[in-house]
Amino acid sequence: MGENIKLVEFIDEKGVTIHELASRMGISPRTIKRYLRELEEKGLVESRDGLYLLTPVGVKFKKALEVVKSRKEASPYIVTDPFSGNIVPLSFKNYRQLLAIIENELVDKKILDEHVRKYLIEWVKTSIGDEYLVYLLENNIVKNVDDLREYLSMILKTIEG
Repeated sequence: MGENIKLVEFIDEKGVTIHELASRMGISPRTIKRYLRELEEKGLVESRDGLYLLTPVGVKFKKALEVVKSRKEASPYIVTDPFSGNIVPLSFKNYRQLLAIIENELVDKKILDEHVRKYLIEWVKTSIGDEYLVYLLENNIVKNVDDLREYLSMILKTIEG
């Protein structure tokens, strides 16, 4: 996901035309069509009667962008070794901190993979409120730390411009 993701912020439940999106974003209609095709393939938008609308998954993604933009810090997520139960002397309160932990390999990949598979979803639901990531985790689309890194990078890049 790249530039096309920014389109999600301009699409609402009433729907918009390609020309409205092109005008709002300052991008050619041809490029908008390509971006919309990519978003359709990802299940985020659909076309009806010449209008583009968000799918239920697209609505979750749009809400995720809004939540991550508005929430600076959540309650801390304490990392434990799921195999021994020992606390890893590390916690995080937002997606930026979590991404730094992953990118800098501050916690063993096996431990983080286990958290992604079993535990992280509860923190995402209750502390962050990112319904889209919850959907991705529940449907095993984000299934390991590499998938999570890709998602976090994409959403942070999208909201930061």
